[in-house]
Amino acid sequence: MKKSVLVTGAVRNTGLGIAEKFLQEGWTVFLTSRNAAEAETKADELSAVYHQECYGLGYNPLYAKEEGELLFQKIADRGYTLDSLVCNAADLGRWQNPLDVDLQAWENVLLTNVVGYFVPARIAAREMIRAGKASTGTIIFIGSINCRDALPERSAYCASKGAIRSMTKALALDFAPYGIRVNCVMPGPIWTTRYDEMDPQEAAKRESLVPLGKASTAAQIAGGVYFFATDASGNATGSSLVMDGGMDSIVAGGY
Repeated sequence: MKKSVLVTGAVRNTGLGIAEKFLQEGWTVFLTSRNAAEAETKADELSAVYHQECYGLGYNPLYAKEEGELLFQKIADRGYTLDSLVCNAADLGRWQNPLDVDLQAWENVLLTNVVGYFVPARIAAREMIRAGKASTGTIIFIGSINCRDALPERSAYCASKGAIRSMTKALALDFAPYGIRVNCVMPGPIWTTRYDEMDPQEAAKRESLVPLGKASTAAQIAGGVYFFATDASGNATGSSLVMDGGMDSIVAGGY
């Protein structure tokens, strides 16, 4: 059977680019959206384009504790055990002063971006072990350079990305005895629909802050993710791949 991957939050932008990369490489792809109908429609479109099996499933990472097991049961019902999991779905949070931030909204960012990653990672690892796939199983988290390069009025988002980076390392140690590798891709600015909708001058201003002069594309981030999903990344586990056009070097004083 072909290898299979689950990509959460994959009907647009970075997640869509990741799903497309795996389809291009001949994998069976399960993709999720908070809207099940939207996920199914996008999966059908991708199947028609890439002539590979692609299935859309509803999953809201805010309710991972309630929906996680059901998500994996739907994958099992189709006869699959995952070879790789990519946790991408995220809550970007609000730009809001921490002195008067909506505490429920603040907490929801942590639930979505941390618990919403941990729950599927735990279930995927269990299933990989049960199916005898642990020695080749991979889990990839989408983090952010904002785990250490903070933004004002985005404390929940920055905290969640810091947690993802630390969780990558911790789970890498926990799952290493089974052979499952856990890694993280840490993008900087990514050209998404937000840039398309932005005033061109503002978009250019933001890209000028990147040493390479441009934001990353979804396809570029997907390449980093796919690297961690395959033997090309060899013995790497607990690693974080920074893909930010050189922005991290500015913070480190190297630019």
